[in-house]
Amino acid sequence: MQRAILRWVVVPIHCRLASLSDRVLDDRGQTTAEYVLLILGAATIAILVTSWATGTDRVTRLFDRVLNSLISKVG
Repeated sequence: MQRAILRWVVVPIHCRLASLSDRVLDDRGQTTAEYVLLILGAATIAILVTSWATGTDRVTRLFDRVLNSLISKVG
């Protein structure tokens, strides 16, 4: 019974979709979608880093150390 379903239903549908894929389903817009996913990934990382940085004082301490080092070298 299962082989009959595969032979008479699934295989013809699969073959029909495969033949349509060359005409209907092309790759236009794929690069744009990849860029969008890349930008979303970068934005997610930036939001996570910003959220972490606002919860700690490490960025402030680093900035203070850099400024103090510059001031001590100039002065």
